[in-house]
This record gives sequence, structure tokens and C-alpha cells, in this order.
Amino acid sequence: MTTSSTPPPTPAPQIPKAIIEPSRPIGSGSSTKVWWLTLVCFVTAVGLTLWSQKPLGPTITIRFKDGHGIQPGNRLQHHGIEVGDVTSVTLAPETDGVIVKVMLHPQATGLAREGSQFWIVRPRFSLTKLSGLDTVVGAKYLGVQPGPAGGKVVKDFVGLETPLTVTESETVDIELRFRDGNGLTIGDPIKHRGIVVGEVSAVDLNDEFSGVVVQARLIGSATRLARAGTQFWVERPTINAAEVRGLDTLLGGRYIAVQPGANDGAPQSRFEGLDLAPPAEVPEGGLEIVLEASRRGGLQRGVPVLYRGQRIGHVINVGLASDSASIEARAWIDGSFKHLVRENTRFWMNDGFDVSVGLKGVKMSTETLSSLIIGGVAMATPTAPGPLVKTGQRFVCAEKAEEEWLKWQPRLPLGQAAIAPGTSLPKPLRASLQWQEKVFGIKRDRQKVGWVLPLKNGQLLCPSDLLQVPDKAVAGALFEAAGGTWSLDPKLVQTHGSLSLLKTSEPIATEAETWPSARLKSATEPVDVLLVTSAAEPPLSIASSRLKSAEGSWQVDPSVPLSAEHHGACVVARDDGSVLGLIVIDKGRATVALVMK
Repeated sequence: MTTSSTPPPTPAPQIPKAIIEPSRPIGSGSSTKVWWLTLVCFVTAVGLTLWSQKPLGPTITIRFKDGHGIQPGNRLQHHGIEVGDVTSVTLAPETDGVIVKVMLHPQATGLAREGSQFWIVRPRFSLTKLSGLDTVVGAKYLGVQPGPAGGKVVKDFVGLETPLTVTESETVDIELRFRDGNGLTIGDPIKHRGIVVGEVSAVDLNDEFSGVVVQARLIGSATRLARAGTQFWVERPTINAAEVRGLDTLLGGRYIAVQPGANDGAPQSRFEGLDLAPPAEVPEGGLEIVLEASRRGGLQRGVPVLYRGQRIGHVINVGLASDSASIEARAWIDGSFKHLVRENTRFWMNDGFDVSVGLKGVKMSTETLSSLIIGGVAMATPTAPGPLVKTGQRFVCAEKAEEEWLKWQPRLPLGQAAIAPGTSLPKPLRASLQWQEKVFGIKRDRQKVGWVLPLKNGQLLCPSDLLQVPDKAVAGALFEAAGGTWSLDPKLVQTHGSLSLLKTSEPIATEAETWPSARLKSATEPVDVLLVTSAAEPPLSIASSRLKSAEGSWQVDPSVPLSAEHHGACVVARDDGSVLGLIVIDKGRATVALVMK
């Protein structure tokens, strides 16, 4: 029996079920982003509208020979503050320069005036300065020096090719003519007494190629130097037998030095520069004389004038006489020594050594080692000195000294020229108070030192502390002066404040060294005085303005250079040469202890 099989039925395909969800609210999704974008556009439009209505300054045009990398978007700065923006940089029509347009900020409108100067700031390196270093890693920018206030409004300028180093609101341009530039470059400073007062703005040859024309700029208060009589020279190292100067230029670079003319000099903008520095200024109160010689010899600018080997002045300058028949030298004598020069004074060259051969062998002489090297002038005044001389007196300068001149010994009080004519200065003596103190059971020597003035009545005028036995002294104290020693007897000491009088049993000084009591003078208000100590030291002048009245004394201004070495110095009135008191130094403070008669 045959069996037949029937295949299983094919399953019907499944139909996916539809899922129905509620729709989202209107205004969400992409439509929300559109609204935000619309808001941003609106705010931007409002900002651009407001910016376009912002007040703008004028646009100026600056022409440079070279652009040095300046480009639109760079800034114009003054004293580190942005005052304008570079809007365009184009090549000049003649292709010989660059045209830079700058839109000034409203507050900087005043820069668009005649006299304003513009330059491209860029790095500068030299021995004396570093500038513009911020442009090495940052953007270039323009610098500006405003023109004079009230200048005419202009919008076209020619830019400076070299950045300025010093900028001031007040400037004046001058022209200097030198025979040689001596290495001057743009930007080198102009200095007066070590202070920068200007700078070199241009250096070029003159039209004839025979010299150098230097354009320079004075700044600030130094603009007043642009007047008749002012002198300019290039300071450079100078080392010779008579002077050493300008060594600071070895490291700091060369500069133009200036010596002002008279305050009432007329304004001037062109000057003839000096080849050498002018003679150094000399203090007031000295004596200027003229020396005539047959040859130059040891006569050089700056060499000393010597009296007994002591420098008392120097030669100011040397040159041929007007008729070329001799050498003339102007010499200056310090005011403290000008009374040594008399009508019968003799001068001679001191420019080497003298060698003579005799029975006793070879004799070699020279005034000083320095005179052997650099030369100089020596002088002598006869034992019977003649009248004083005045400025301009002429003397013959001999080749060498005569034997008689070297034997002259005039007695001329040193510093006499500083006081009234016909008077002399006191001769104080050095004195000390000696005693012993016990320190931790060990005796130690102690002393006080100062000056004392011997009087003709046999007394000594002294600072009181030189005649007072200290409380800690062991077995009293000893007073020493002029090679003698005295025990202090209170009965012989009269104390008047900071001054004391000591009556000694025997004279301390000779009659010539004593001072008349009649020339001790009481004073109340401060006057101009001299401080007198050793004859080897010139008197020290103190103006009355540096003295302040106090009870029984005058306080000395601390600016006056006094030290313990001046303790007991005689205080002499300049008007009549009277002794008014002694200097007392106590705890570093100086006072004038006044004489009370």
C-alpha cells in the first residue's frame, strides 16, 4: 500500500505594526536655533552701527625712505600710549620711498601740527644704549615727538629715518660744524656735566668735503644752551703729560660735550665746533698772568706753576705771540697763593733736569719727578717782595733759574689774600690732653687732640674739653703742646662755656706766634669766616649763610666738610681778620664757640 506525505504549510508573513506618537510643540528644535542666530545678527548690526558713528581723528600722511616692515594695523605710540593706527602702507609714486597713512585718535588730534616728528621704532644696539627691543618679538610701531604748541595744522610729514633716543616736549635744533667727525654717529648724546642734554640727529660732509656738519637737538631746559658763546667739542680719550680726560668714552662711546655761553647771550643755532676741549674753568678769586718765553719748552696747557715745589696754579693755554717773535702762555694762580706773586717775582721753565760737572763730581737736580716728565713753570719772590700785581701782568719766563733766586726766602703769610689787606692770620698750635683709664682692671692710654691759640698775654685759648680732666681718669691728666707738658691745675684754667683760657708758668710759643688779645672780637650775627689750622693747609672759607645763631655759639651747616681734625680751629672774620672763636666738634656736630669779652 502506497503512502503519500503532504508538506507542511508555509507560515504567512508578519506585517509590522505602526506606532503612532503625538507630534512635538511648534517652536522647538531647529526653529529655536534660527531665533538665536537672528538675535546675534541684530546685536552685531547694532555694534557696527555704533562703531561707525564713533568720532575719528584726522588722517595724516608720513613719507619714509624705507618702511622697515611697518604694515597696516600697526600703532602710533607716544610715551607708550596708542594715539593712532596705521591704515595703509604704499610705495611712493616715484618708487623712492614709502607712504604711510595714519588715522589719529581723537585725543591725539594735536599731533597734526607743524614741527611734529615721526619715526619707525626698531631695535638699536650700541655701547651707550639699547632701544626698541620690544619690536624684536612684537609688532613694529611708529613713534612721535609733538611739535610746538600752537603750531600750524599740517597733515603731510617727512618721517625720520633714525629713531630718536631722547624725547622732550621742548626741543631746539642746532647745527655744529667740525673739522673732523671723530666717529660721531646718529643718536650719540650731547652731555653737560655728565647729564644728557641732547643728541645727534644727522652727520654729513659739508659741501666742500672739507669738514663735517652735525645736526643736533637740545632738549628740555638745555634749549637755553643755544646761545652765543656756547662751545661744543667731541669728547674723546686724551692722555698726555699734562692731563687725562675722556676715559669714560672708552666704554660709553663718544659724545659731544658743551660749555655754556653767558646767560645774556643772544639766541644762536649755528656753531663752529672746537677741535679740542677748551681750558678748564678756573675758580673765582684767582690771578691770571701772562708769561713770555723764547721757546715753548715745558709750557703746555695744564702743566703746574710751582712755588718751592708746591703747586699754586697751572698754565691755561700756550701759543705764539701776535708778532710770532715769542711764545705766550696764560697762567692762573690760585686765590690762596696770589699774594706770592709780586712785581719782582721771577719765573723760569721747569722742563727737565740740570746736570753740572765739577771737582765734587756730577750734580743732577730737578724740581720734582713730575716736572721731569711733564714740564712746568717755577717761580720765586725776593726776600724783599715788591707790590702786589693785578690780572694781566706780564712776566718773562727764563730758560732756567739763577742761583740767587733759589736763595730768596720772603716771609709772606699764607692765605693773606683771603682776608682784609694789611692783616695776618693766626698760628694755632697742635695740643692734646693725655690720661689713663682702667678698663676691666687694665690701664689704657686715652687722649683728646685739637688746636689751641697762644695769646700775647701768656694765655692759651682752647676748647674746654682739652683742659678738663675726665671723670674716669686715673691720677689726673697731662696737657701737651709745642713740645712741652703741663699738669692741669684748676686754678690756672678759666672756663667760659665751650672755651677756656690756660695760664701757663712759661711761654708756650714765640712772640711771633702769639695772637694779640685786642684782635679777639665778640660777634652775634654770623659773618663770612675762614677756618685756620696748620700753615700747611689753606684756610677753609665758610659763608655766613651756612652758620646759624644759637645761644653763645653758631651752628655750622652739616654740608660744610668738617671733621675731628678741625677741633679747635681758629674762626677768623674775613672783613677785618679778627678771631671770633674756635670750632668745637662734639659727637660729630660742629659749632663755633664764640669769644665773649
